[in-house]
Amino acid sequence: MSKSLKMILLVVLILAPIIFYKILNQKDNRHASILHFGNKQKGADKPAIALIFDDFGESLNDLREVYSLGIPLTVSILPNLKFSKNIAHIAYRCNFSVFVHLPMESKEKDYKLKYKFISSSLSKREIKLLLRNYLNSIRIAIGVNNHMGSQATENLELMNLVLEEIKKYGLVFVDSRTSSESVAYQEAQRLGLISGYNEGFLDYSDDLANIEKRMEELIKKAQTQGKIIAIAHPRKNTVDFLKKNLPIILEKVRFITIKEYFEL
Repeated sequence: MSKSLKMILLVVLILAPIIFYKILNQKDNRHASILHFGNKQKGADKPAIALIFDDFGESLNDLREVYSLGIPLTVSILPNLKFSKNIAHIAYRCNFSVFVHLPMESKEKDYKLKYKFISSSLSKREIKLLLRNYLNSIRIAIGVNNHMGSQATENLELMNLVLEEIKKYGLVFVDSRTSSESVAYQEAQRLGLISGYNEGFLDYSDDLANIEKRMEELIKKAQTQGKIIAIAHPRKNTVDFLKKNLPIILEKVRFITIKEYFEL
């Protein structure tokens, strides 16, 4: 590749987040005040849900769809995918909290290996190198939650190694709770990390009726506890459900970022 072509590609990569951000604002004027999240959420004393949207990195359109909701959110991004860095910088400019969605070993073995998973089959040195690679790939992130990880998060020795490294970076940790036997949150608390855990997946099923049921359950949890963390995915049915039902949902709860949740 010629030097001039390399320079052109570098300029494109630098300008892409800015251009995309401006396009969002131009095409979504109804959310032009998204940097302050408008006046849609009246009542700071309402119960709060810190909603994390997982699995970003391969599609800029996913971010556009989530942005169109016009509510405070946290965006969790898989490292080293095609648009991971661009999405991180755009999400930051949209005033979202940005997380690294850390690939961790699952009990399910039939998933496609798009990235290398942190697992007990790796040496301690390999785990640290892989973890540092992932954390350094999205330096703008304020925290980490696990992608998959039903196997890894049950392993106390592995989680101790991972969380010690996350602590060195000064990052928040949220246990996605992909396993009911996870020890990740308890270990994070023991190590003194700012940490929390997922109270439930909004869209563990892509069925609209199930999404509605889960939303009702999450609202009740938020009303009981004051504030909770929940996880969703940028799928069509999830976004469509929220777009349609936000006026009713916002009468009962408000949405906050993870940064607001932990008062950082």
